[in-house]
Amino acid sequence: MGTGWHGIPPSADRFVAPVGLPKPAPGEVTEPLKALPVWAEVTYADGVGATVKGFAMAWTSAAVLLQWVEYSRARETWVPATVCRRRVLESRNTRAA
Repeated sequence: MGTGWHGIPPSADRFVAPVGLPKPAPGEVTEPLKALPVWAEVTYADGVGATVKGFAMAWTSAAVLLQWVEYSRARETWVPATVCRRRVLESRNTRAA
């Protein structure tokens, strides 16, 4: 049997978000036309870390608004820019050239 999470997602009230940053002032935020795919290293309140596959929805010079899916729900939080790295999306074009 493969690894991974199976079953009913926990209720929203039991989800514990990773440690995030305060929301920056609106004038400091850059919002792209298209979100950028990223890998991000997040840390939860209990000290456990995880690498998540997500998208940079907005950013400042020091922080990124990270959005990812956890337990079948979209999550988002502001994280330090230093914990994010770009991710390359594979082409969905399956037609032969």
